[in-house]
Amino acid sequence: MVTLDDGGRRFLRMDAGTSALSAVGYDLAREARAYQWLTDKPVRAAGFCGVSPDGTALLLDFVEGSPGSLDDTALAKDFMEQVNVLHALEPPDDLAHDDLAVWARLYREHCPESDPLIDLGLRQLAEMAPGPPERAVLVHGDLGPGNVLHDGRQVTGLCDWELAHVGDPMEDLAWITVRAMLTPFVDIETAFGWYHGPVDAERVCYWQLACQVRNLIGLGVTGAAGGDLGMGMLFSTLHRRVTAELLCEILGVVPEPVEVPEPTDTEASAVYEAVLDDLRSVITPALDGYAAARAKSVARLVRYLDMVDRIGPALADQDRIDRDRFNMGDDAEAAHYWTRATQRQEALMGPAMGRLAGTRLARI
Repeated sequence: MVTLDDGGRRFLRMDAGTSALSAVGYDLAREARAYQWLTDKPVRAAGFCGVSPDGTALLLDFVEGSPGSLDDTALAKDFMEQVNVLHALEPPDDLAHDDLAVWARLYREHCPESDPLIDLGLRQLAEMAPGPPERAVLVHGDLGPGNVLHDGRQVTGLCDWELAHVGDPMEDLAWITVRAMLTPFVDIETAFGWYHGPVDAERVCYWQLACQVRNLIGLGVTGAAGGDLGMGMLFSTLHRRVTAELLCEILGVVPEPVEVPEPTDTEASAVYEAVLDDLRSVITPALDGYAAARAKSVARLVRYLDMVDRIGPALADQDRIDRDRFNMGDDAEAAHYWTRATQRQEALMGPAMGRLAGTRLARI
């Protein structure tokens, strides 16, 4: 936030231009075009002030509000009205492109190594491709709770437009379901009942898979953002499990549930507990802001390592059996394997995930 001499406030975004997302066109210059286009539109978003000639700095009006929960009925309805306003507009020409192809290129050129689960998702997306929508709109590209500012009474602004592009309105509805896993929201059927247009469940399902595959590509490209391995592992664990389960549903597979053994104490258990106790009662309370958040992230890693010590060997034995049992050359069997594998990973990461452990993607 920048405070001007007259007391006015602005929001400054910076981009060194070195990220993989910038390399495929998702940079501040592109986001600036979205904000410029929104300037005279009825969508609530930060006002555009300027962009630097080299596209590395974007200045916006400061918008009051916080990106908190949208589980209040009035707030959620106001948010869906903003979605209606956005989708009713005639979209711009200069933000039209094949968004999914850009992400596939990002994966091929910038992920350090191939990921069989992403490969499986991309194959299914190619087979499921529904064709162009009846009417294209400006898609926000990451819409939903967490990317919506509000003051507790009404929505004050939709933010983070760097992924905006012209496309299928059902993609935005899919993103809402994905983001609702992370930030509290009202019941999806209730929310979509406020949408001013037909909701195509088959297309929403396609875009849910596309959103999840893009999440995995983004995590693969950026790794642990800011070096925060704990948060990176948390989101990777959740999105990989949800992606695998969605693939099973699409491919008509009913996966066998994983049998998670009861955790047992080992020689190291007391050590892990002592470290966690120090982090909880001594170290974190002595810190604030970013440092306190990173201390909590370290605690997540300690919880994970404790579970690896307690049940990791038994789950590794299960995984070896599954790798011999399932034919990974068959997409349905591969989806079955990955669902069980990601559920095992969540069993290890679960104590560090809090309420996100076991979270399900809303189905339409």
